[in-house]
Amino acid sequence: MAGTPLFVFGTLMDGDVQEVVLGAHLPTHAMEPAVIQGFRRVFVAGRTYPMLLPHSSGWVQGVLIHDLGQAAFHRLQAYEGWEYRLEPVRVTTLHGHALRAVVFMSQTGIKPSRRSWSLPLWRLRHKRNFLRKAAHFMDHYPTQAALRRLRRSI
Repeated sequence: MAGTPLFVFGTLMDGDVQEVVLGAHLPTHAMEPAVIQGFRRVFVAGRTYPMLLPHSSGWVQGVLIHDLGQAAFHRLQAYEGWEYRLEPVRVTTLHGHALRAVVFMSQTGIKPSRRSWSLPLWRLRHKRNFLRKAAHFMDHYPTQAALRRLRRSI
């Protein structure tokens, strides 16, 4: 992952979610709008967050996050959980540059909804509750210092 930007396409495009999940506010220079082609963004069935589905003529706008530190990346992996796996992709920046990136793609067996997912609609309908749950989860995510103390105590 070192040096490879992360493409985010869902709740992590929201600054408040980034801050809760990554444990810090991302500086503007660490983010860049980008597009991934060959996909469409839909709700995960029964959930309020999205997944990408292959679609030959589809494209999804998202954000590239550059220089994500090791601690933030571990927090991100905990947040994404078992439902997503990291995969390499090609994205295009708004300046037309094609870049190699990674994205959290849904695991096989995760059921998609037929409904398209959009950030503005998610913010209106689901953000408040989602943030509360994400903050609770991330508050219980162990920090490196807590892990070291735990290892010393057992």
